[in-house]
Amino acid sequence: MSYQPVGKIADFPEGKGTEVRLGPRRIGIYQVHGEFFAVKNICPHQKVQLTLLPPEGCVAVCKGHGWRFDLHTGECLQGERDARVATYPVKVDGDTVLVDVG
Repeated sequence: MSYQPVGKIADFPEGKGTEVRLGPRRIGIYQVHGEFFAVKNICPHQKVQLTLLPPEGCVAVCKGHGWRFDLHTGECLQGERDARVATYPVKVDGDTVLVDVG
């Protein structure tokens, strides 16, 4: 695994999605109840950024048409059932948030 720093804990407020870029990848970082999640920040439906709306618990919601994605698995919960977004491992080292995009 090759974790890369994406920011400090303070850069990712609780209950909000924040986009970061790692190379060409647009990644949405979410902090929910102190736990961090990283997902591809583009809805597969119409390419809308998922971080435009705050998460609903551990679910990212697309502003475009309301598609909902589980932040743990990337699975689409509302919308096309076979649609998903990529998820990435996240860890915190001190006050730095790191993501492994593989």
